[in-house]
Amino acid sequence: MLVKRNTEEKSRLEMPSRWQFLILLPFALLYSLFIVLGDWEKAEAGSGLQNGGRILLWMFLSYAALLFLCFIISQKEAILGRIPLLSRIPACRERAGKWYVYLIFFLLCLAGCLPYFLMYYPTWLSNDAVWQIEQALGWAPASNHHPWFHTMIIKFFFMAGYRIFGTYTEAMAFYTFWQIIIMSSVYAFFLYQLYKSGTRLLWLVAAAAFYAFLPINGLMSICMTKDEFFTAALLVFAWQGAKLAGQKEDVSGSDIRYGKEGRRVFRDKVCRLAGYFVSGLLVCLLRSNGVYVFLGTVFFLLLSKWMQGTAAKKEHSLRAAGRREFLAVFTCTAAVLLCYGVYHGPILKAMDVEPPDTIEALTMPTQHILCAYVKGGELTQEEAAMIGQVVPADQAASYYNPYLFDIFKAFVREAGNQEIIAEQKWDYFKLWLQVGLRNPLRYLEAEVKQTAGYWALDTADYQYVVGEYYMVDNPFAVTTQRKLFTYQAEVGMYQFLMRFQDLYNKVWSLGLNTWIFFFCFACAAYRKKNVMIFVPFVMLLVTLLLAVPVYNVLRYVYALFMALPFLLGYSIRTDTVRNDETGTGGYAG
Repeated sequence: MLVKRNTEEKSRLEMPSRWQFLILLPFALLYSLFIVLGDWEKAEAGSGLQNGGRILLWMFLSYAALLFLCFIISQKEAILGRIPLLSRIPACRERAGKWYVYLIFFLLCLAGCLPYFLMYYPTWLSNDAVWQIEQALGWAPASNHHPWFHTMIIKFFFMAGYRIFGTYTEAMAFYTFWQIIIMSSVYAFFLYQLYKSGTRLLWLVAAAAFYAFLPINGLMSICMTKDEFFTAALLVFAWQGAKLAGQKEDVSGSDIRYGKEGRRVFRDKVCRLAGYFVSGLLVCLLRSNGVYVFLGTVFFLLLSKWMQGTAAKKEHSLRAAGRREFLAVFTCTAAVLLCYGVYHGPILKAMDVEPPDTIEALTMPTQHILCAYVKGGELTQEEAAMIGQVVPADQAASYYNPYLFDIFKAFVREAGNQEIIAEQKWDYFKLWLQVGLRNPLRYLEAEVKQTAGYWALDTADYQYVVGEYYMVDNPFAVTTQRKLFTYQAEVGMYQFLMRFQDLYNKVWSLGLNTWIFFFCFACAAYRKKNVMIFVPFVMLLVTLLLAVPVYNVLRYVYALFMALPFLLGYSIRTDTVRNDETGTGGYAG
């Protein structure tokens, strides 16, 4: 009777609740803004009424599409139950974790990266990495322009490789090899989690192919940039935060709380907090915007733990447990911020590490003001004079690029006076605010053009195959020395990568990453799943909207790109049945 009743419930279609109708509205609005603002020229030419009508139209269409897709996904068990062959598909059950399964995933990811490592041995060297290696060798003053913590990672592996092998080439190869090992370990971890959660074989194979054999990942794994380690840290941090958000302290009897099972639960909790602390601190230290990603994420994590405690206010034991959970996470968060503050204060000062210059952190405010100034916005003579104190105002238009801030940033460093901004912070903040109140459309235009690549469709990025990442001229006399491959094989690899790049840019874009991400977020929220795992990536996108220097570079959103297989599987998968449960389970996507 139980099996029959479960089968009947499985085949019953359920209409969306009021909550499900409402939760999709902000996502629909977001998509409509992406579409309308993504075509800025058309939006600028239209009137306010026309643009408002377009936003409402696209919002309606986006909402209808989201509602339809989320309904289909949430009701896929009932739909599949009506199809004769698919109705007999057994429930997905959680799989037992086996160490050799993780090892298989790790070796698979490693095997996918090694051909690129051997073909482009010892590494792909960018100008940023050259400067960091010079700092590690003491050839250049220490600077936190690129995170000093990452420079120290380079120094550790680089100098270890140099001491072992005696050449700069082998030192770079040693660093790159360990970077590949770490990245393969992280990707294998997420494949392992997909495996344990009961993911269907087809999706598991697709995810494994994505992590192990997608050329972008192989190429990024051999780049000497900070983005790979930051990606690994952010993925683990998102995972740990989601586990903490969903974790509820056991309030059952003392035989469980203080027995063998209680010790296991306590040990797991400590491990999660330790993982959260380490990954959170790494997120803060490996990118200049990492601390803001961390702060935004922990705000919502602490809010979720607080709400768990207040929701159980009628039960004293549950309220006490929720309070303990909140205090544990709060203490761990405070420890991360304390360590970050000590590192960025006394430690860097004691090591004579120079902080980044002022203009480095002012991408969007500068682009806002420049757009208003260059495009004939309304500025007073006093405001124009304040701009002239920073740079020669008559040359600003020659260096202004609405999509790339680095050109104007270099101009400020060479011919400008950025120190005056640091000395008069409040005056220049008022300048930005007052000009913006009179020129809101120019500020919006600057924001759109500087960031459109990360949320608008059809934005190509050609840098990850050639561009700045290959092997730049360097003072170490290091050149590419392919291993095990002939010159013809290298030519063939280059042709393959160029064909892949053309194909990739025809079917994919950085904006599409964001579109799929927010669909996963909407679907998970619609199905009332724990959405904490999405928050760090939302914070990452927010920080890019506030400070990104280039409008379409993959490495700035590489962490989001690498999270998509796991997030997509998580959002569409029906909760699996535990191995100790009976009855018909959910259909895992």
